[in-house]
Amino acid sequence: MTGFGVASRPWAEGPGGRPHQLVVELRGVNQRFRELKIRQPFGPKWEHLIRQRIEAQIGRGRIDVAIFLQRQGDDARAAGIDRERLAEVLAGAREVAALAAQQEVELAPFNVLELLSFVSASARSSGGPTEATPAPPSDLLDCVDEALLGLIAMRVAEGEALAEELGALLDGFEAQVAELREAIAGESERLEARLTERVAAVCARAGVEPPDPARIVQEVAILVQKADIAEELARIASHVAQMRGVIASEAQAGDGKRLDFLCQELFREITTIGSKISSHRGSGLAVAAKGSVERIREQVQNVE
Repeated sequence: MTGFGVASRPWAEGPGGRPHQLVVELRGVNQRFRELKIRQPFGPKWEHLIRQRIEAQIGRGRIDVAIFLQRQGDDARAAGIDRERLAEVLAGAREVAALAAQQEVELAPFNVLELLSFVSASARSSGGPTEATPAPPSDLLDCVDEALLGLIAMRVAEGEALAEELGALLDGFEAQVAELREAIAGESERLEARLTERVAAVCARAGVEPPDPARIVQEVAILVQKADIAEELARIASHVAQMRGVIASEAQAGDGKRLDFLCQELFREITTIGSKISSHRGSGLAVAAKGSVERIREQVQNVE
């Protein structure tokens, strides 16, 4: 299920002893299995702790975790500008421009974005304090928990709406199954009439007497037994009841996988019914029911 959570904390003594804002953002999207992608500046030890924190609460879906620091205070420093380094770069640019003029070389003017990009790149390549791994604030995990609560709250709200949607889809599927059950009523009588008519036509062309009606009844009984779908209908009713039970009960870990398995069983039973039914109307209903199971399965993929 999708969701978003964000939390922030002021950090008075951040990197370099300057005030920063710690921000934690969590974004969740639908996925059959669990996948965590974590971006944070505090090193592998803290990534492991953050991962444990999230995995204890989230069992399914892709979660993108972004933890970053925003410098506070001076506007220039908040924008990530090192004024001393910038002054050095500007002085160097003036020297280059002067030498170029002496050599009668025309230089293309640079813009502000190019200048800032060069200052930032040179700061990184110099191996200054910006490359060091900072120690995290003491309330880092509390901030992660707060963002996680926001993410879970959105997922819970989506889950409630999803439960209603699944209930409606199951209602429609059960109506199709009931219609299918009605469509196959009287199938044995239709088979007997069809077989009697065809045997009579074949015997007439061959110029022989038709067989004893009791023999035709025996063949019809064999065909009816092969086309019997009572067991499949009973299993479908059981699977639907189990799905409704999971949806109505309190959420538990693994509910999504349980529903996914039941969808696979429903699809298998409907496929078997479709292979047994000989009437056009019954076959059409079976195909429509398979489509309903696919729509249910698509929604179930969102359930944790």
